[in-house]
Amino acid sequence: MFKIVICVPYDGAEKLIPVWANDEDRINFRTEQMEAARCTLSFAAVELKSYLARTVDESDISFSSVNSGDGFFICLTALDQSGKKDSFVLEPLSNGLAIRGAGRTGVLYGAYEFLRMQGWRWLAPGIEGEIFAPKSGNLKIPESIATFIPSFSLGRGFIFECVSRESADMLVWMARNRMNISGYRHSTGPLGEKLGMSPAIGGHIFEPVLHPDRILPSGRSIWEEHPEWYGLPPGGERRKDAARNTQFCVSQDSLMEFLGDELIGYLKDKWRHADRVDVWGFDTWGSICHCHDCKNIGNGSDQTLHFVSRLRSRIDLARTRGELDHDVKMVICAYEGTSTIDGPVNRVPSNLVTAGDYITFYPIKRCYAHDFTDVSCSWNRAYCESLKSWVKAKPEIPVMIGEYYNVSKFEDLPMLFTNRIVSDIPAYRKMGCLGMTYMHVPLVNWAMRTLTQVLYAQVSWDVTTDVPLFLDEYFQLWYGPHATSMRQAYELLEEAWKHSGQWRNWGNASVLTQLMNWDGGRPEKALTGNDHLTAGNIVSSGRRSIALMEEAMKIIRSAVLVEQKRLSAEGKNPVGIGVNPVAQREMEMQFPMYEKRMGEDRRLLLYGLDVMAIMTEAVAYHDALFDRDTARAEQAWTNLERFEDRLDSYYIPINYEEPGAGLISRDALTRSQLRDCIRRCRRQREIL
Repeated sequence: MFKIVICVPYDGAEKLIPVWANDEDRINFRTEQMEAARCTLSFAAVELKSYLARTVDESDISFSSVNSGDGFFICLTALDQSGKKDSFVLEPLSNGLAIRGAGRTGVLYGAYEFLRMQGWRWLAPGIEGEIFAPKSGNLKIPESIATFIPSFSLGRGFIFECVSRESADMLVWMARNRMNISGYRHSTGPLGEKLGMSPAIGGHIFEPVLHPDRILPSGRSIWEEHPEWYGLPPGGERRKDAARNTQFCVSQDSLMEFLGDELIGYLKDKWRHADRVDVWGFDTWGSICHCHDCKNIGNGSDQTLHFVSRLRSRIDLARTRGELDHDVKMVICAYEGTSTIDGPVNRVPSNLVTAGDYITFYPIKRCYAHDFTDVSCSWNRAYCESLKSWVKAKPEIPVMIGEYYNVSKFEDLPMLFTNRIVSDIPAYRKMGCLGMTYMHVPLVNWAMRTLTQVLYAQVSWDVTTDVPLFLDEYFQLWYGPHATSMRQAYELLEEAWKHSGQWRNWGNASVLTQLMNWDGGRPEKALTGNDHLTAGNIVSSGRRSIALMEEAMKIIRSAVLVEQKRLSAEGKNPVGIGVNPVAQREMEMQFPMYEKRMGEDRRLLLYGLDVMAIMTEAVAYHDALFDRDTARAEQAWTNLERFEDRLDSYYIPINYEEPGAGLISRDALTRSQLRDCIRRCRRQREIL
């Protein structure tokens, strides 16, 4: 019997660790520091016991508050965070191992690293995503002190929009993969705090706050009482119907006071759990206030920094007055939609730097066919120069990257960004960026996107990761005997969608945007294309992508058939059902998951094929109408209707309502974003 003792330095640990580990609902993680540390360390101890019991045969695992007696001792200790946040060390002891973390979260990460050394992996949320690849029958510990420091100290995580977007399994998966930025959600908030998450909220928060028809205490609307709050357009005339098409006037003292009070009200109430608030302006795409005072402040970024500096002063005052019980970091976006993509021309306000507020840089229309730093790419070259201007801003203000691996135009398509993640994330760190997030992580039906999530998490933690070894392990663990063929399918898919930005990005340069703006009638000019997909090559590019996806589909289908025959030949499928869905799922978990994983890959790929096909045929129809080629137009229309019918026949399972709580299941045609375009085409055909 192998005796293992897990030590947590709190009196009563022998019996109370399982209680403390689930105490998060009764703890204020900001004011009750001892209780918070005890809770997280106890949870780490429970996780260690659970996984080590499945690692070591005939083990006797117990808890203790001290390292004394017989056995292999695992000692958990949280140090202060004056060092590197979230870092930890694994130190061999004469009778075991010490896990010392910079703060309670560092200890939790250290516990998971020790389990990772034993062969445990968490490639996806839930029990179906955990894999044990044993290395030997003995516990593995480092030969000497091993230190682990995150590459991105500012944070690593995801942008969570929509209040219904929450999952306990997802938060645990994030912690196991050392991620610590997530949206705060009511039912999972305490769990997230136990796991060391930094709750984030905010975004485009001022559109509703400054709605022109909002009634003030005076009984008059904002527009009636303060039209001067709204930005002055270049033409020099403010209009109510276009009030939020120009950035609000940041030089208005009364507006700054009003918005400061609004923000404090949110932070005292519905945002009271937030550690960080994203403070973004109106999403105007280029129009900033042109009044004399705003122009004197500087460019769009200078104006935004001036505004956020005023908010920082209001937060600091609220802290002094005792209105807020904790500090809140403000996160300013560097983003084209708010005219802040280029860095400021003047100095960054010192109170933002002192407070530790920071920037998130969002290259929303970047190219994924090329590395971010590839100067030969006109799309990325401009973004790269803009990022440099923020990193060089003085005084220095931390910069985080906000990527777009699942932005709404890409949502639920079988896109892979393996090559970009491997190249871009280390490049971001080398340029001086200190944090990583991306929009918007899917919570279900990951399929081949499992690699995107787990590789993103790993490289964000350690930019020096041995990626070839990591990828070899991923395919072997996730697909077993089908690793080689599935890796080939992934490579085909990544190639098929390498021009994802040019096909579906925001902005008039993308094919999708041009189709969505088309009235469906005979066009007066050809699609403009872009410098990556030239006008005459869009259809051929789409058909090449379809061919690549069809080849990937053949590989997946073939692998599924092989796996089905293998399982049938083994004859290990017992007859029976579980007494409830949980028990039934546990029964299913007794068998390899390769068939189910490849089945999910196939379903997502079917949707991707249909979407690329309908986009391609829509372009073909547009081109034929422009060329006055009736026969070609009729053939393209026949194809377009066929794919319209196919996409309209099934659902893409889940989406989130915004604003407010709620879920919706949209048909695949609506999710393709081309339903209205095809309706317009049909209407124009009836007219003609």
